[in-house]
Amino acid sequence: MPSRLFVLAAASTLSATLLACSADSTGPNASTAGSVSLSFAAKGASTSSASLTGGTLSGAVVGSASSDALVITKARLVLAELELQRAGGSCADSSSSSSDSCEELELAPTMIDLPVSGNVVGALSVPVPAGSYSALEAKITLADTGRRGGAELIAAHPELRGASVYVEGTFNGKAFTYTGTTRAQIESRFDPPLVADGSGINVTVAVDLTTWFKTSSGAVIDPATANAGGPNAELVSTNIARSFVAFRDDDHDGRDDDGAGSAR
Repeated sequence: MPSRLFVLAAASTLSATLLACSADSTGPNASTAGSVSLSFAAKGASTSSASLTGGTLSGAVVGSASSDALVITKARLVLAELELQRAGGSCADSSSSSSDSCEELELAPTMIDLPVSGNVVGALSVPVPAGSYSALEAKITLADTGRRGGAELIAAHPELRGASVYVEGTFNGKAFTYTGTTRAQIESRFDPPLVADGSGINVTVAVDLTTWFKTSSGAVIDPATANAGGPNAELVSTNIARSFVAFRDDDHDGRDDDGAGSAR
């Protein structure tokens, strides 16, 4: 079954060192059985051009020809703090003496460029100890210069300074830029659990871009009203935080290997 990402609290970025939550762990090399990779797909993305504004533009279509036309041509997220929860265990308390319940992947701030033109893109791959994993937790957050690797990320992508989400596109033919500060701890549960048994496991996170700039009634939101201080800033931030779903996708086709969900 697909695993809905539930918003719990705050948000941030990615890196590449495996740390066990338990002080007794001997690290990833001691019992590594395989790897877990994280990929992203964008629902609403199109490989064809969207002709909603009198011209053509490749990207994720949010509006339609009969209403306000909104097309997303670039969408970026900042991720951090990836955790895998062992089946039967819990990541709720990292200070717990429970030895093997949680494997924490310490991730330096990493920019995820969402595939607005229809592909599934890989974000990272990390070694994991043998075992069954029932949940994955991660964060979306600001590209904080106080974090290890944060200054380097902002130097390479200055548009992410003070932001966790960055979007470019057109609204009724006019170019727009949206910079958001969505903060959300996200949790993805897997049933049946993912099993690290010597082969690689891929989890695809599907992001429904079509919901980001819409009201509950389906009306398209002008992105200019969603930037900091705008009347729709909180609504769009909430929409973004709720737009994720994750599932096992070892063949990287953007579809749930268990047949219960997909990114398309």
